[in-house]
Amino acid sequence: MKYRSTRGDVKGVSFKDLLLSGYASDGGMLLPESFPQVSTESLRSWAGLTYEQLAYEVISLFITEEDIPADDLKGVLQRAFSTFTVPDVVPLTHLADGLTVVELYHGRSLAFKDLAMSCMGQFYNYFLSKSKQHMNLVVCTSGDTGSSAIEAVRGMSQVDIMVILPRDRCTVIQERQMTTVLDSNVHVYRADGSSDDIDIVVRKLFADTSFVSTNNLGSPSSLNFARILIQLVHFFYTYLKLCPSADKEVELILPTGGGGNVTAGTITRKMGLPVRFVCAVNKNNILSRIMDDGQCELGEVEGTLAPAMDIQFAYNLERVWYLCSGEDGDAIKKIMAQVDNNQVRIPANILNEMKSFVKVYTVSGDEEIKTTISRCWRENQYNICPHTAVGVSYFYQKLSDGTNSSSPSAVLATASPLKFPEAIRASGVPAPTSEKIETVLSAPTRFVDLEKSQDWTEIVKQKMIEATKSYGC
Repeated sequence: MKYRSTRGDVKGVSFKDLLLSGYASDGGMLLPESFPQVSTESLRSWAGLTYEQLAYEVISLFITEEDIPADDLKGVLQRAFSTFTVPDVVPLTHLADGLTVVELYHGRSLAFKDLAMSCMGQFYNYFLSKSKQHMNLVVCTSGDTGSSAIEAVRGMSQVDIMVILPRDRCTVIQERQMTTVLDSNVHVYRADGSSDDIDIVVRKLFADTSFVSTNNLGSPSSLNFARILIQLVHFFYTYLKLCPSADKEVELILPTGGGGNVTAGTITRKMGLPVRFVCAVNKNNILSRIMDDGQCELGEVEGTLAPAMDIQFAYNLERVWYLCSGEDGDAIKKIMAQVDNNQVRIPANILNEMKSFVKVYTVSGDEEIKTTISRCWRENQYNICPHTAVGVSYFYQKLSDGTNSSSPSAVLATASPLKFPEAIRASGVPAPTSEKIETVLSAPTRFVDLEKSQDWTEIVKQKMIEATKSYGC
């Protein structure tokens, strides 16, 4: 199995090289050169597997023995999933009116990113220990990705991680999960801007191919396909929990920010999994406008109760459009050139293919989120985070409209309600807490503030150069 760029100029990339990178050198995003097919018989044979066992079956379709021997891969997965607080890793909770919530958030940082990040950390350790290399990782986060990435690599001697978060646009707990980590290989920056603003830093860093090579620059965010690969697993797992006979199509409701989950879901569908998706977004995400007619101008980002969705452009859409274009790199180059000029124009063939299995639901605003959190608590004594609430809002809307179908459906819960007490209290619901959260809130912090007048890219570059020299590279 080799990997290639969505823009067509990079091919034949190994899994190791993919892991230890970020954007492809042509500016595109890496995907497999081919997609293995999973038959109905295979799906049925997987129905009784544990999460860890299923992860091996799915991931080993993309990682060959040449990349990582089978026993080593099983060891990586065992060490990664041993960090989760529940034995089944991803429990499904069945609530009133047929609502099913898939709890993806039982890892170290209490967010679904831990499912993939825990594996990413083990993969980094596996390859870097063998090669005796050092690498620099960069993460721009709207809240959960940064803390999850930090937990995956903190204390690793061969990795330095630079995390950039949008100052005052995350919850207090999200920010402190990052700024209270004092390990010497963790460097946290609070930037005076939005998630879209800080994402520009990553693009600039990876555009400097000489710098990337000299400083072994990579990213564990979902721009790295290794992240997406591991996220395939929870789609197969959820499907088989809902439909072990593998004879029905399942609707999966995805709270959507950067688009990593819908990208992973699109790939599972391409592999033969009978699924369709609802991308649940807030008013900031332009996906709903794009799906109307393929055209949209980028605008300003406004803060909401669902900060991980306070993104204009979901960068993983590049992968989804590539998959929906018949893997046409030239078409993607044209689209992304337009995006870089703050406009979006999606050809009809790509848009129609996407519409065939994806619909978008946009919450009306924070009041709808609060109403949903309140209703879910009132009817079930069950807390949900504001992002999960965006997905549950869609489910409740279907109930209200009388459009619920007989086919199975579920909402993927992206983060623990423990991380969003402000939104939950604002909904008139008792906010949960834990000893772990209380410790984070009272711990000392360390971070660097980035102001609008500064060159953020250059500041992060200099820290990476310093880390590279400190390791003796």
